[in-house]
Amino acid sequence: MVRYIAFALLITAIEVAVLFLVSLYFDANLLTTMFYGSCFLILFAFLMGSSGDIFTKNSELAVFNTLLGSYKPRHEKFVLRISPFLTGSILCLVVYVVMEYYM
Repeated sequence: MVRYIAFALLITAIEVAVLFLVSLYFDANLLTTMFYGSCFLILFAFLMGSSGDIFTKNSELAVFNTLLGSYKPRHEKFVLRISPFLTGSILCLVVYVVMEYYM
């Protein structure tokens, strides 16, 4: 659990640093960049951690074509893995909310 939390905090620090540098490079508002960037990263982490997304469907289609149409998916259910990447992205949004309150 300590490793998971440490990795999530590391991801949060990297995301905040990248968004801060993007804000400086494009001379944009830091809070706007933090909000849109963290929302994009949450969406990306959600897609990467879930089954039933576009990546899984393409692999199922490849199996279907390989087996000449005889593949029958038995257990199609939505699964979301709460990874440190998703947790770190949510914490990045929390950092935005805190910065919005104090700035």
